Amino acid sequence: MKSPFKSMGELVQTQLGPQLAPLRARFETLQPREQLLVGVGSLVAALALIYLILWQPFALARVHRAAELDAARDLAVRIEQIGALGQQSRSAHGPPVVGPEVSLLAAVDQASKDGILGKPLSRINPDGEKQVRVWIDDVNFDALLRWIDDLQSRYGVRIDAVAVERRPTAGLVSARLTLMRAP
Repeated sequence: MKSPFKSMGELVQTQLGPQLAPLRARFETLQPREQLLVGVGSLVAALALIYLILWQPFALARVHRAAELDAARDLAVRIEQIGALGQQSRSAHGPPVVGPEVSLLAAVDQASKDGILGKPLSRINPDGEKQVRVWIDDVNFDALLRWIDDLQSRYGVRIDAVAVERRPTAGLVSARLTLMRAP
């Protein structure tokens, strides 16, 4: 039985042999010192290609992922700090300003007009009687968190679901929220 490496070598010899023959002839006409230089240069070029094609992309991806993880951790710490501030302000504000007699849609609309966000809501849709879906595009992240705290503390509204997407401009986000009346 033939070795697969031997048959592969034969395949390379039969298919690439005619194309490499002029290069091999030229290499054999070189002086031994020149042949050594060409061989070492070829080895260095091969190692450089292996590094650039195989190793460097993985190393760069690892560095990029580490930076993303650090940014996510920083964001989590920031959210926890703002949440703690929200808890403090909630206890300082007392009971909600808007009672259960006001509809959830009206409460969210009024909260959006209080100026905390600094811009109007992009879209607001009722989702049955107990939920409201809100879209806010390109809003300051800190203002969004203050607005959410205001909704919870003053209007008795809680968040059922939230999706926040970072925008290219630093500090801006787009958010999709599902809001409900707090029990």
